Amino acid sequence: METSAASASADLDSVFESASGYFALLAEPMRLKILHAICDRERTVGDIVTATGATQTAVSRHLGAMHRAGALSRRRDGNFTWYGVADATLTELCRTVCVHVAARELFVSPAEAPEAAGTVAAAGTRSSGRTPR
Repeated sequence: METSAASASADLDSVFESASGYFALLAEPMRLKILHAICDRERTVGDIVTATGATQTAVSRHLGAMHRAGALSRRRDGNFTWYGVADATLTELCRTVCVHVAARELFVSPAEAPEAAGTVAAAGTRSSGRTPR
C-alpha cells in the first residue's frame, strides 16, 4: 500500500513539474500577446510584430522559445515563416486566466463579471498595470 502511495506521489510530482513548465512559459507578458495574436489562425512573424507592437528581434526570440517548448507550430513558405498554436491547451489556459483577471480588474461590481467575461473573451485583454487582487 505504501509503495502505491509513493508511486502516486511520484506521478503527481511529474504532473506538477510539467504544469509548472506551462506556467513558466506563459510568465512573460509578450508571450501572452503572441498567443493572443495567433490563437485563431497562423500568422507570419511580420503579422505578429504588428499585432504585438514589439520589435522583430523580441518577437523572434519569444517565438523561438515557444516553438522549442512545443507550444507553437512553425512552417516556412517561401520567404515567410508562419506560426500557429500547436497546443490548444495553452490557448484555453491563457484565455481562462486573462478573462478572470480582466473581469476582476476592469469591472467594479461582481454582478458585472459574467457579462464582462464575454466582452473580454471577444475583444481580448488589456493590461491595466495594476497588481491582481
